[in-house]
Amino acid sequence: MVETLFLYYIWGIDKVLEMKKYFSIYVLLILLGLGSIGCQKDSLVTDVPHNVEPDPNWPPADSIPIVSKLYFKGKIDSTLFTLQDSIDGFYNLVFDSVYAPCDADGNGNGGFYSQLTGMYSLSGIHTLEVKLLKCIKDPTKIAEQKSLLHTGAFPYGNSTSLNKVDGVEVSWVDNTGKLWKSLPGSGSKNDDSFIITAISAAPTGVLGDDLIEGTMNITLYNATESIRIEGGEFKFQYGVY
Repeated sequence: MVETLFLYYIWGIDKVLEMKKYFSIYVLLILLGLGSIGCQKDSLVTDVPHNVEPDPNWPPADSIPIVSKLYFKGKIDSTLFTLQDSIDGFYNLVFDSVYAPCDADGNGNGGFYSQLTGMYSLSGIHTLEVKLLKCIKDPTKIAEQKSLLHTGAFPYGNSTSLNKVDGVEVSWVDNTGKLWKSLPGSGSKNDDSFIITAISAAPTGVLGDDLIEGTMNITLYNATESIRIEGGEFKFQYGVY
């Protein structure tokens, strides 16, 4: 009886050792499997390119698409603005005005005349205005009023009554209500320009008689301070005759 129990005891130990052997093999297989999965994850991570130089030919994203026929788009004081007619409280309006008498014919006859267009806001801020200015003999004659407009580059004018200068005057009201304006003579720098590239008849339902398209890269001033309009593109209605 004792011998039988001893044999069972020996047999039990063998079984336990055998089970431990298989359990060790099983654990080893699991660890090897996890190791292979870990290697796969590492290989996927290392396959991702790092510090790749951006492609300069990739087109810039346009977060605000142009959906209106009348608009301005460009950087003003390093901030990109997209101002569109009848969107977000902005409107492209046109006016004309006679500022003061001037000498258009050498005999003291004439009026300093202007046609105005631009993007105007209901709040008054972020208003961009373009004035074409010219001393003409008779501001009531349409032919003379139309003489202000042409394609090509414009010198910078001034609407101040004490310093009337023919040309274009561009102004901007910033978010604090501060007025910035172009100044006559400031367009002599190579990077300054106001250019009308195209003139066409205005479609039905537009207040102005014409549509003008163009570009602007201008320095605007307020006393001794200045800001820049850069890469400005516009399409405005123009002309109240």
